[in-house]
Amino acid sequence: MTTLLLADDHVLLQDGLIERLSRQPQFSILGAANDGDSAIDKALSLKPDILLTDISMPHKSGLEVLSVLRDKAPEIKVVILSMHNNKEYIMTAMRGGAKGYVLKDVSSQELVQALDIIANGGSYFSAGVSETLMESMSELENKDHDDILPTPREKDVLILIANGACNKTIARELDISVRTVETHRLRVKKKLGVTSTAGLVKYAFEQGWVNQSGND
Repeated sequence: MTTLLLADDHVLLQDGLIERLSRQPQFSILGAANDGDSAIDKALSLKPDILLTDISMPHKSGLEVLSVLRDKAPEIKVVILSMHNNKEYIMTAMRGGAKGYVLKDVSSQELVQALDIIANGGSYFSAGVSETLMESMSELENKDHDDILPTPREKDVLILIANGACNKTIARELDISVRTVETHRLRVKKKLGVTSTAGLVKYAFEQGWVNQSGND
């Protein structure tokens, strides 16, 4: 028997959930809450196996409830049930340790399936959420990849360094200050994990940006 606590400020929706889930012999509903503070209080006192909570609620949001319970009662599995297919919400829920994120437009059958999976140690994200999550992860991977690559201006500086130009020459060629050239040098070294000009030159050659060696 899996014990449930429901939290949603829409009473009509909550009543419908209680009616539907009460028909499932594997579930026992311990109670319901209509706001975030009440959800936390009841979760801490009733200790359900699963808290099924909305995000938008008075006093505290479902994500805030998740954060509190992660610290005070990490054994309670929190599942977000929301109309918001929002990547910020989804990523916050993931980082906060939510065991599932289910959209309110799913069928009752899918919700029951999700709760069964979570009760048995798994996690569940409805189809729309999974798509948004994959897009978000892809964006993060691309961002992380871009963060380690030299910018176009840093590339220009690297090419001139590899061709033996000093800082003053680079500054004159690119119409920037010597201090800016030094800043570009430092940033690229940090990105590439090198500590010397030779390391910068080696990288430029590996990328095929220059054809002949220069001097420091």
